[in-house]
Amino acid sequence: MEIQHASDLKRAQDFSALIYAQPGTGKTSTLRFLPGKTLVIDIDRTTNVLAGAPNIDIVKLDTKRPLEGARQLLAEIAKSYRGAYDNIAVDNLSEFEHAWLGEKANASKTKQGADMGVPQMNDYNQYGFYLPDMIRYINSWPDINKVYTAWETTRQIESPSGQTFNQFMPDIREKVLTNVMGLMNLVGRMVVSSKTGQRGFILHPSNAVYAKNQLDERKFALPQDLFTKIGGDGDVPTAPVPGKAGEPGPGGPSKG
Repeated sequence: MEIQHASDLKRAQDFSALIYAQPGTGKTSTLRFLPGKTLVIDIDRTTNVLAGAPNIDIVKLDTKRPLEGARQLLAEIAKSYRGAYDNIAVDNLSEFEHAWLGEKANASKTKQGADMGVPQMNDYNQYGFYLPDMIRYINSWPDINKVYTAWETTRQIESPSGQTFNQFMPDIREKVLTNVMGLMNLVGRMVVSSKTGQRGFILHPSNAVYAKNQLDERKFALPQDLFTKIGGDGDVPTAPVPGKAGEPGPGGPSKG
């Protein structure tokens, strides 16, 4: 049995992070700021916003057969390319879920053999195990940072006092979400300040936002600082949260 002392650990070593926001707000563009060389697994076909980035390579997942395509692609990366990169980014988990269930829907049949075109309950149950297992496999790779992106959605939560809130969260099946978030060191929601139009990430959980930060004390980070200033100052004011799901604020959407 090998025992590792906590005092020997580096807090930001081999981190895993998930960033989420409405489509077009700047999630994918934030991958430009990852230090070192990055391999992006393109699932939603929005990596054109990374054009010209000298430190980024892109590989596209076959979304027509995402189950087998992901297995083959990840096995190839692990075997032949993992040591060539400092970061691996999966862009994005929301579209992967839609493609995965879409493949199951296309293959679904009735007992009489007729096409159904909808996923079955067993498909949802299978996905509930498949996605966390895929993330665990990627997160097990040593000496490489892992970043995942997702779109955002909202859910209603009720506080102990009986108040009801709309909470922003990654657009991942709610029965899987807690498991996935537990596998991340950092979860950040991109917002746009209604006063300045500046974009940034909320890293502190609240009734309004699903977030976490186990890497440092920051509650908010600018896109260019999110991965480059890990361990930085936590006393940074948080940008105002938009009032509605998918509402970026007066600054308008950017690429990504």
